[in-house]
Amino acid sequence: MHNPEGMTGQYELTSNIESFPPEGTSWQNPGEFPSFRGEDLSLKTDKDTKITNREAARSETEKQYQSELTRAYEIDKEDVIKFSVETDDKTIDGYEFVGADFKMLVSVIGAVGQHLGLHSRGIDLEKWKNADREYISTSLISDGKMSLFDKNGLIFGFNQLKDGDFLSAAPIDHGVLIDIGNMERYEDDIMSPDTLLKETDTKDSLTPWNEVRLNGKTMPDSIITFGDSQDTISDEAKKAAEFFGVPIYLIRTDIYGEPTDRRDDRNLSDDVKEFWKNYKNHAPESVKKEKDALLEEVKSFFETGEAGERIIKYLGNYGNELQAAKEKSSTSEEFVKNLMTTLGQDKIAALKKQIEEYLGI
Repeated sequence: MHNPEGMTGQYELTSNIESFPPEGTSWQNPGEFPSFRGEDLSLKTDKDTKITNREAARSETEKQYQSELTRAYEIDKEDVIKFSVETDDKTIDGYEFVGADFKMLVSVIGAVGQHLGLHSRGIDLEKWKNADREYISTSLISDGKMSLFDKNGLIFGFNQLKDGDFLSAAPIDHGVLIDIGNMERYEDDIMSPDTLLKETDTKDSLTPWNEVRLNGKTMPDSIITFGDSQDTISDEAKKAAEFFGVPIYLIRTDIYGEPTDRRDDRNLSDDVKEFWKNYKNHAPESVKKEKDALLEEVKSFFETGEAGERIIKYLGNYGNELQAAKEKSSTSEEFVKNLMTTLGQDKIAALKKQIEEYLGI
């Protein structure tokens, strides 16, 4: 996410942008506005450099996750016991962790961010597989740190990443980072699995779980279960393993302990507890300030034709749509409504993501 107060430099309009309308042009005269071709707006060179650096960092970090995440079948079988799980239609491989070290990316399906309901019981696996999502929220856990946003429900494992699967990592929930205006801090980091685990649940992490985002098309390569015996493996887990054709990883809670989640306050550090106690007092003000600034800029753009920094950043690729929305509108409220109608679902989603990341909505 970008830091609104830390932004420097100005975007320049190219000569392809026609001159501003004559003085006195207003909401009541939208047809007098100049045409706006956002695709011709120049980009700052340092922005392009940041994108290049960010992709290099992402690629380097992805390689580390590809090499360090645990695949049960590669481990010394003294610490991982292979077993078979029988279903109605087939036999599924199971791997019981009884002492081996591990690092795993796991996602509780149905938790916030998956958009498929509040809980994963009875989840439609076909729907999940074919859903159009931008990312999958996962947490990196290990034999020494098993903290999740939610530990209840069906848990997918993602430990055989392909090129392009890894998106980002931070030792704190991304939503919290966006809320407090600190996401940019981690965007260019090469945060290895060991570093991520080390910084999770510390003074700076603020949540006892971390978040690693994966490409939304990434499919699970295992189903993760926690329990003290093979008998604790749920029918839901067996169904999912059969559906995806992947093994079940059983992490023995009598050996490693129970996983923790956001409800387990006893496991939070004092620094994290203190942060959440005061969270509501400091986050909303900065978010509101930036939202108001963007709103004012939208109004100014409609009234004067002047494309400010925020408008260029978020709406620069929608020149034709902007012009069409302006021509249909006589108030700022109508402008927003008509713009949404003109853009359509896909562009609204892309635009919404950009604005949310910037404002911390």
